[in-house]
Amino acid sequence: MPTATSSITSLNNQGGTGVLSTGQASFGDNAFLKLLTEQLRNQTPLEPVDNAAFMNQMASYTTMQEQRDLNGNMLKLLDYQGVLARMQGLGQGSALLGKEVTYLNDEGKAATGTVASVYVAESGDVRLKLGNGADVEMRKITGITQAS
Repeated sequence: MPTATSSITSLNNQGGTGVLSTGQASFGDNAFLKLLTEQLRNQTPLEPVDNAAFMNQMASYTTMQEQRDLNGNMLKLLDYQGVLARMQGLGQGSALLGKEVTYLNDEGKAATGTVASVYVAESGDVRLKLGNGADVEMRKITGITQAS
């Protein structure tokens, strides 16, 4: 007659079903889930995990997973808002194409130039490329006139 230990071992070797085991599950580096799984593996048949404690642990895991999903969705939303802000800045900058702008140069003095192109820098700022070769941030524009 096989012992209880050999029965459990044979189930594990044959891919027996457990509370948290599925063929498609991948838990990665999630320490909480690893700890819970080890706790279930190592419990003794005479002293199983208390149902209330197990449900509290599962509720904690579910809450943590929902927070992770919420954070991911918030990051997507922020990314989308960044795209919208860049598009709005490009739209505003495109209205300046061919116009003469007055801006503050690096020395803080007023300078002028005709807007040749508008682009978004790696920093996310909308910048203007002027006909005189200057590269100006939109926020440094102090005046706009029709090009002569």
